[in-house]
Amino acid sequence: MTRDILIKTVDGAPVRLRPMRPDDEDALRHAISQLSNRSRYLRFFNGAATLPDYVVHRLSNVDGVEHVAWVAIDETQADKPIIGAVHAQRGSEEELRGDFSIGLLDAWHSKGIARVLIALLAADARKAGFEELIADVLWENKKGRALMGAIGARSSGSDGTTIQFRMVLEEVLAKLGEKHVSPSMDKVLAAIEGSDFFETAA
Repeated sequence: MTRDILIKTVDGAPVRLRPMRPDDEDALRHAISQLSNRSRYLRFFNGAATLPDYVVHRLSNVDGVEHVAWVAIDETQADKPIIGAVHAQRGSEEELRGDFSIGLLDAWHSKGIARVLIALLAADARKAGFEELIADVLWENKKGRALMGAIGARSSGSDGTTIQFRMVLEEVLAKLGEKHVSPSMDKVLAAIEGSDFFETAA
């Protein structure tokens, strides 16, 4: 099934990418607890060691329509832990715009995972009826701002603390598909173009 994709990071580690499921809640809670305080602050604007249960439940409560999400899983560990997740969430099926968020454990930064997750999310969200996503990034999050620029997101304003980026999904997918960034991205883009990518996994 194309919706379960095994890639290798830039340093050769095997990582599985698949849609998030509601039963990932405990694994997601554990992954969030493994973030450094700094990364947790940059992701949630809150460096607390734990998040309220309702926040974790909301992040794992996917339906493929109002909430689309993908996870990255470390295949080198016996318990196959979640190491990253990317989300698109909106208030109703009629809304064309949603909120974007991404989180990745510190040890897995700069390994090519974020962009492949974003490509999968963009394709899935577009199929679900999203046209664009909005990402709020702290000004001090230089890596986050650089990632937004690299995927073709555009600044749409700032409140002085955060900068808002507008991600038009067609443009993001075009940007990510411009050139052969890595074998993993090539594999993901080929999967997106496959006939069974949007089929619901059994």
